[in-house]
Amino acid sequence: MKFSDTLTEIVKQDLEVGIVPALMGESGIGKSSFVDDLAYSMGTRAFVLPVNQLAEKADLTGARLVPTADGKSYTQLFYPHHVIQDAIDYALANPREWPILFLDEINRTSTDVTSGALTLVTLRKMGHVELPQNVRLMVAGNDKGNVTTLDEASLSRFAIYHVEPDAPTLIRILGDAINPWVKKVLTQFPALVFQKSTLSAIVADGSDDEDDDTVTMAELFDSGEEMNQITTPRTIENLSKWLNKVDQQQLARYLSTPTQTQGREDTELHEIVEAKVGNTLFATQVIAAIAEDLASGAGSAQTSRVNVPTPNCYAGLKAATTVTDLADQIGLLTDNEKSGSLLYALKENDDNTRLIEQLAQGMNQIEAEHIRTLLEMVTGQHVNRQNLEAFIDSDTAIANSVKPALSAFL
Repeated sequence: MKFSDTLTEIVKQDLEVGIVPALMGESGIGKSSFVDDLAYSMGTRAFVLPVNQLAEKADLTGARLVPTADGKSYTQLFYPHHVIQDAIDYALANPREWPILFLDEINRTSTDVTSGALTLVTLRKMGHVELPQNVRLMVAGNDKGNVTTLDEASLSRFAIYHVEPDAPTLIRILGDAINPWVKKVLTQFPALVFQKSTLSAIVADGSDDEDDDTVTMAELFDSGEEMNQITTPRTIENLSKWLNKVDQQQLARYLSTPTQTQGREDTELHEIVEAKVGNTLFATQVIAAIAEDLASGAGSAQTSRVNVPTPNCYAGLKAATTVTDLADQIGLLTDNEKSGSLLYALKENDDNTRLIEQLAQGMNQIEAEHIRTLLEMVTGQHVNRQNLEAFIDSDTAIANSVKPALSAFL
């Protein structure tokens, strides 16, 4: 299944009912980015534990001697890895959220470590510490290569999704940060989102074309042992970041400077791009897009959808019938819930003046990640103008702190 809105919808439903989704696929295709984006869309956080970085089962828990109740002796207790503890602490502090504890690369490690990680799924417990009820678990692993095989009893505890990268989803996740040339190529040639370093390899897109140059996802890593870069969502994001950093004069110089790459006559730009995404058709198309725009002096415009999650507490706030009831509910919310509720109230087309005023009065801060989203909403015109005016006119400390940045868009 491709990373898409459909997969997001299904995984959210799994998490709501306590099912543990398992994302199985090649490394670098965007599993971690998908989970981060999923958590943000749910108005919460993801806590990522790279299981493959643990040397032994004991790394999941640390033994500690603590005094007994009578103070006459000591007992040995096992405390969880700090990432697990961070997830537990956050869940307890935010009981209306469903924070995600994400066990990444769960089967690309020793059998002993994998078995220890599965204890979290089977017992919802690590050491002597139990997971809070609102913690949601997800795992990811590789479905081929040098991996630990999970038995049927272990597999039965998951909803297993064999995942593949999806260009539209990658574009959405990268949002305004995506480079225009990268976005242009992914939009025109979505099948190029995942490729092995060979100019003749084109990822199969499910068509019945029998062309000999087309390869399947499973075949991409099967041939050869050369250490060549590949095109994946991870390497595409790296290329996008670099292209956003470099200026057009530098690009023009790189494009006009000849060089040799592995015996081929090329340019410095080819060598630089291939270092990041491999010698693939994706690299060729990006370089062609850059060369075309540099020759014409044209730029590329981009637009993106802004992801504004709905906090779990939002329905209760909307249902409040009096100002007093609303203020009381807001007083029970965490800073993250208040901040997320304000964003959604600004986006919604309803007249949310009362709710926005009460939130602004009861808030201490707008979370850093929500400030970024708010600016994206305003610049991309994804905010209700009436609600935005109500916020700015509330004359509260929180509104006045962002008023200079927002006033330009009214």
